[in-house]
Amino acid sequence: MGVTYDDLIAAMLMNAPDPNEKLPLANRRETIWGTTMPFLVITWAAVFLRFWVRFRVMREPGWDDALVLLAMLLNTAATVLVLISIRYGLGQHFLYLEVSQMMGYVKMFYFENALYITNTAVIKLSLLTQYLRIFKAGTMHWICKALIVIIGAWGFTYGFMAWFPCFPPQAYYDSLKYPNAKCYGFGFVNAKDFIGLFESHTALNMVFDVTVFVTPMVLFTKPNLRMKNLVAMSGIFIVGAVVVFTSIWRLYSIVDNRAATYPYIDFTWWTPISIILSCLEIDLAIMCASMPIFWPVIEESFAAIFVTREVQITEQRRYSFADRGLAYELEHSDTMRRQASVKTQSTSRESLVITREDPGL
Repeated sequence: MGVTYDDLIAAMLMNAPDPNEKLPLANRRETIWGTTMPFLVITWAAVFLRFWVRFRVMREPGWDDALVLLAMLLNTAATVLVLISIRYGLGQHFLYLEVSQMMGYVKMFYFENALYITNTAVIKLSLLTQYLRIFKAGTMHWICKALIVIIGAWGFTYGFMAWFPCFPPQAYYDSLKYPNAKCYGFGFVNAKDFIGLFESHTALNMVFDVTVFVTPMVLFTKPNLRMKNLVAMSGIFIVGAVVVFTSIWRLYSIVDNRAATYPYIDFTWWTPISIILSCLEIDLAIMCASMPIFWPVIEESFAAIFVTREVQITEQRRYSFADRGLAYELEHSDTMRRQASVKTQSTSRESLVITREDPGL
């Protein structure tokens, strides 16, 4: 039988916190709003630029774009629920909340947790399908496909346990109405299974984050890699490193308070830092997936600001089969198999002198 709200309150009464305890920085309303909303807006901007390039410039959207959109929608829903959770006591001591707030918070957390766990798999699958545009054949192609299968199975397993922690699922946040419900894992039948499930998911999430963001590093070994591509990939890996760091920090926070049960059970008091990190982790991962799509176009647009005269340059390139994906993603060229014409403009006289004046004229 699942643990009831009365059982939780009884456990907390044995270690009643100070009702006047000063709020930690992460528990403050302004901190939660100030960290989640700006990143959400920036992430939406990155996704919009990604779609603009894929649909209007390249005109070749793919499954990776669909998965990024799904991840963005799940992330937005989770962030909105986090902000609503403040009204139900997020950041406050659970013991001193009204019963209606307790039930409301548990319901919000149920959806937040399920959305986050689902999204950790979705965004990784998006990155891996994006890599398939680069690694069109060979060993790396099959490594990406193998990771898609493994991470897909991991996401489905933990996602199922998050969406169905009880049978029926409503018993998770309304146990009094379903006294005979069967719960497990996230359903908090016992603290050991509950803590173990959170820690195992977070640890595997960190491992898969490292694996997914390290996979494209093989591109650094390619001969004659252009400086433009090198700088672009370095920027992506830096953002990826921040995502991994955020994932590690979240794991530490969950282990430190044993999934909000140590030194006493207090779901609304111990969880804000983990919840904030969850939102930021997904935001940064989506930005990392979108940057290589739109950044080269933005870079070229900035270069076009300095215009006084126009020069037509015609260039014929030959790409090997293995290089096409790299150039396609990092240079955003939708004319790989035909002649590329580029119009370049500049204010610098020295850089654009392409004819020699006749002294006799």
